[in-house]
Amino acid sequence: MSQTPRHIKTDRSLNRPTERRAEKAPASRPVQPAQPDFFAEEKPAPAEPPRRAGGSGGAKPPRRSTPAGGHEPPRRRKKKKKTPLWLPLAVTLAVLAVISGVVVYAVGMVGRVEENLRPEEDAPSITEEIQTLEEYKGDVVNILVCGIDYEEGRNYSNDPTSNDGMTDMILYCQFDIKGGALRMLQIPRNSLVATKSRKVALSNGKTYAATNYQINSVALSNGGSVAALAEVIYDQYKLPVDYYVTVDMQALVEMVDNFGGIEVYIPHDMSFAGSALKQGYRNLDGTSAEFFVRCRHGQGYSNSDIDRLNMQRYFYAGLFKRVRSMGITDVLNQLPLVFNNYIHTDMDLTTIAKMLVSFTRIDSANIMLAQTPVFMGVPNVGVTDTFDGYSCVVPDAGSIAELLNTYFRSYTGPVSASELNLVTNDWPHGTASTSANVQFVGQLDKESDDAILGGNTDVAGATTTDGQPAGQ
Repeated sequence: MSQTPRHIKTDRSLNRPTERRAEKAPASRPVQPAQPDFFAEEKPAPAEPPRRAGGSGGAKPPRRSTPAGGHEPPRRRKKKKKTPLWLPLAVTLAVLAVISGVVVYAVGMVGRVEENLRPEEDAPSITEEIQTLEEYKGDVVNILVCGIDYEEGRNYSNDPTSNDGMTDMILYCQFDIKGGALRMLQIPRNSLVATKSRKVALSNGKTYAATNYQINSVALSNGGSVAALAEVIYDQYKLPVDYYVTVDMQALVEMVDNFGGIEVYIPHDMSFAGSALKQGYRNLDGTSAEFFVRCRHGQGYSNSDIDRLNMQRYFYAGLFKRVRSMGITDVLNQLPLVFNNYIHTDMDLTTIAKMLVSFTRIDSANIMLAQTPVFMGVPNVGVTDTFDGYSCVVPDAGSIAELLNTYFRSYTGPVSASELNLVTNDWPHGTASTSANVQFVGQLDKESDDAILGGNTDVAGATTTDGQPAGQ
């Protein structure tokens, strides 16, 4: 963080020795109006015979015997030790070298980050029509965060060599800068967005493809365009989008390992396909973290994807805690690596810096997580004679409208369920939907703290959010 340069006073007139002329010393020397009177309390000097300038700077000289003839031999002036001319120059150059090194390092780092942030030349950008209204810009920023997953053995595209690259994690983040809050909305990956011809019909007449009828295929089905997904979310949920961020989920292992692991609270035992994690506050390496955020089968996962969304919240809480504990230098050192290998965005560096500053100022009690309520157990869509169709969930428009009006429309006003362009009424569904499960990160931190205080942790030196050590 830059600071205003300190003004260094270079006037050294107060440090120069004062010479006296060969005359009687006055009681005190007149002080210039602009100079403080440092001698106001000094008593008048006693009268003494006239003496030459120099000597001891005003002190009474020692008595000396006068040689025969009454003539005093000339006194030899004491040479003043001169500061080598090169010394101030060397000090100045050294300071400049240090400053230059810091500047070069900072500029180089900024250059590397900006280079990695630069989107592809043909990458579509978020259109102005779906962004935050001009009068609210600066007060709130809305960001669409997507985890791109290349799961082995799954291929919904027409390219048999592709591992699809679905947006299996969709997280809508609203930074309320003015209100000091962060609100995050999880949208289930298999939420139904189309029922006819695998096409999403927007209110403005535009259409987008959705290969599997679900929201996680929109970007892939339209040339990898996250901007297309942003338009669908804006049209169906009436949520503005200013920027997007994509995270390569395949690189999660490496990213977590580069962080030295992430400390996460695991609310219940997990076990599936040979991988297992025990309940408690644990330090997860990359492989364990990948299992933690991907798992949707086994004990505790009766609702599959919905339960996975709930578990992922604990990972977010652990990641937030880790970022907050890092110094600014560590964060800067991680930026080139993170944005080069794992993350892509259309935000510029200035916007990212503002978001980081805003995030560090937000109390965990003001970071909210929720998910869009959906109907489960609905008939598969896209069934043919040779294909069983796609398992999907249907958005619950009424519950979603209530959720969004309560937490996400502080600046735009309420939007009714009928104004949402969801496909709720376009596909058979039951009468009961899932919960929005509104939680605050402060609540998740409390669960972690309780585990630490109870000694249910394998993290050496683990401390609670307020610095208390682990119990025994």
